[in-house]
Amino acid sequence: MTTINSQEDFLRALSENPEWRAAVRARILDEDLQQLPAKFDAFVEQMAAFVAEQKETNAELKEINKRITARLDSLDNNVSRLIDDSGWLKGYVTRQAAIRDAPVIAIDMGLDYVRTVTTEELYRMALNAAKGEPLSNNLRSFRRADLIIEATDGETTQYIAVEASFIGGAHDAFRASRNASFLTDFTGQPARAAIASVRNHDSAQW
Repeated sequence: MTTINSQEDFLRALSENPEWRAAVRARILDEDLQQLPAKFDAFVEQMAAFVAEQKETNAELKEINKRITARLDSLDNNVSRLIDDSGWLKGYVTRQAAIRDAPVIAIDMGLDYVRTVTTEELYRMALNAAKGEPLSNNLRSFRRADLIIEATDGETTQYIAVEASFIGGAHDAFRASRNASFLTDFTGQPARAAIASVRNHDSAQW
């Protein structure tokens, strides 16, 4: 028989008798507190399962994000190509419209249309100006002018250097002015600059 005379005897008896510890725990702790260790173990097990599932979900999301990013990159590239193609198409259509409307451009500038100067003629002018040397950047640009019109004021031959652009800007204004200056130098006849565009940027005004 166990004799208990002190706190040490009581604690020793509890350590030696597990059923006593369970009985004391039942007296001291309410039911919820007694179940807490088991609930905590169950929670830990659930959390472990959740973490494992979340890791799997994260891996799947990363793969989905990769596919979405690849598709968006492909879409960006397609949009960029469409924008480039659209810009080229608008430039081409504007130039063709300017060539078609060459007589109207001459009339708008107070002149009578005579003809459109051919690309071959412009090339020969550039070659003559280069005097056997390789064509400069400006001369290469001149021979590819959008439109050169030969016109008359009723007495003298004149030229109109036209730059065609969907939105006319400073670059178009420079090219038209430069080409007009070249024409005067190469032919000895007056030349004017013009921009044929759907609308002009402020930088194109002079």
